[in-house]
Amino acid sequence: MALVLFLSASVWCQVSPKKRIAIFDFDNAAVQGGVSTGFFQTNGPDIGKGVSELLIAKLVQDGTVTVIERSAIDKVLAEQNLTNSDRTDPVTAAKLGRVLGVDAIVLGTITHYEYDEKIKGHANPFPGMVGASSGTKAKYDIRAKIAISGRVVSPDTAEVLSVCEGVGETNRKNVKTDLRDVGGRVLMASGANSPVMSESVDKAVAQLAASLEPQFAKLPQRSPVIDGLVADASDSGKLVLNVGAHDGLRVGDHLQVLRAGKEIHDPVTGKLLMRDDTLLGEAVITSVNDVSAVAQYNGAEPAKVRDVVRSIPKQH
Repeated sequence: MALVLFLSASVWCQVSPKKRIAIFDFDNAAVQGGVSTGFFQTNGPDIGKGVSELLIAKLVQDGTVTVIERSAIDKVLAEQNLTNSDRTDPVTAAKLGRVLGVDAIVLGTITHYEYDEKIKGHANPFPGMVGASSGTKAKYDIRAKIAISGRVVSPDTAEVLSVCEGVGETNRKNVKTDLRDVGGRVLMASGANSPVMSESVDKAVAQLAASLEPQFAKLPQRSPVIDGLVADASDSGKLVLNVGAHDGLRVGDHLQVLRAGKEIHDPVTGKLLMRDDTLLGEAVITSVNDVSAVAQYNGAEPAKVRDVVRSIPKQH
């Protein structure tokens, strides 16, 4: 029994932590195709945000990576005074990725959106009119296709590490559609609202997720940049920190503990240039939840609430 437990523990220790991924809203700028029905022709709708949300749900369901919440991305965009359009630039995305402490950023583009309805025969949506037929059922041949391109970007170099694609296509023949709702108005459930297009989107997202997941496995584990505060300190050296798993902290991580010092600002812009902090000691993370962590502190003097905790700088 002891041997079984030992082997199980050994296997568990060898499992690599999940990679932390940030997925930004997909862009519609490169869309080709459009919506074509028997009544109108338009460009494809702006579905980039919806597709990115579907991809997030798929990757979370598969459990291969940890995906940063959209609210955290929106918060960083606001703090950096950036707009949603800025996120499509790999350099800007990399900067945001470093702040978020992720292993990679996924940027995406809807490259093709095509929805085509061809009516077969004729139907009258207003029965009862003089000289009109009484039927409200129509038959359609419906074709829906979407193509999505995803790029995995390094937060350290802004380099595009890999490009993957997902394509979904659905064809339906002789689909019967009632042209009226209960109020007698014409129904047009075409384009993005069509179940046929939804099926194509699901296929494309599933294919894209399957292509991305092997790329995530190849990513080197990245050390997140931690910058937080001591929320509580005890005489025994136990510290509670205001940063946690969402910031990239893991059990066993080592952090510096510093006493905040004088801030030096640019006299022209007012931007913070540096802070003259005093190094007190080091803390080792012993437990973590999403938004906080517990650490054991060892230093020259006791730590206090609002002392700074930071990642230990890498030695070059």
